[in-house]
Amino acid sequence: MARIGISYEQVAQVADAILGSGQQPTIRTIRDRLTTGSPNTIQRHLTTWRDARPQAAATAPELPSTLTAAIAAEIEKAAATARSEIEGRLVQAQGDAAELAATGEQLEDERDELINQLTTVTTERDQATATAAERATEIERMTAELARERHAAEQARIEVAQGRNKQETSDEKLKEQKNEIDRLRHQVEQLQTGKQAAEQAAAVANAKLEAMTDRTTRAEARLDQLDKQQDVTTRELNNARNQIASQQTAIDTANREADALKAQIKEANAAAKKAEGEAAELRGQVAALTTQLKGKPTTTKTEP
Repeated sequence: MARIGISYEQVAQVADAILGSGQQPTIRTIRDRLTTGSPNTIQRHLTTWRDARPQAAATAPELPSTLTAAIAAEIEKAAATARSEIEGRLVQAQGDAAELAATGEQLEDERDELINQLTTVTTERDQATATAAERATEIERMTAELARERHAAEQARIEVAQGRNKQETSDEKLKEQKNEIDRLRHQVEQLQTGKQAAEQAAAVANAKLEAMTDRTTRAEARLDQLDKQQDVTTRELNNARNQIASQQTAIDTANREADALKAQIKEANAAAKKAEGEAAELRGQVAALTTQLKGKPTTTKTEP
């Protein structure tokens, strides 16, 4: 938008005042008194003011009429030539001045418009800078948050891998423990077979053999108890699959119980062997007594 300049009336009033004080008005003196205004605008108004003023006639000195006529003729001739040239130059200068003034005003208007645009652009730039700063801060915050999430995800992945490794190790231990339990169960079955053979041999013995049968019965009760303990151990191992955190404790408990079971099986085997030996000894004694009663020599057959 074009800037509002000073009016012709203001320039004319100041020019009249300066001329009244005995000085010639100029663009600088008028602008100094107005303290405002564009030099181009002042130039345009000052030109209009000068064109509107009447030209004062110069007072000629009194000379002889003949001389005055001759001088007047020469002066008139020279003046006509000079006036024609000066008027031409004046017209051209005034045209150039008017054109320069118009161009200057247009440039001033363009300058003011550019200043306004610059102000607008500066404001937009400041707003964009503030927005960019806010976005940069938000980007930094999101970057930090993303880094934290990546770190948490990496930690979770490591924990899952560690848990998977522990699970695999635990499964292997459980498999080994199951194999050990199967082996112990087979040993128990073998022990039961040997126990039945010992019971059959002890059935034909005397009271001592019955006592040994009673001991064998107690051994069976112990074997039943071991079977129950074995079932408890199996349930504990199944629960350990769902409770990885307490799996190692359950495995240690199962190992201790398996060791105890091995010791008890060893003791039962020793007791069964001892019972078989005692049964064989009793059978020999019974055979010897039978021979003595019959008065016949008898060949004693010892069962293995």
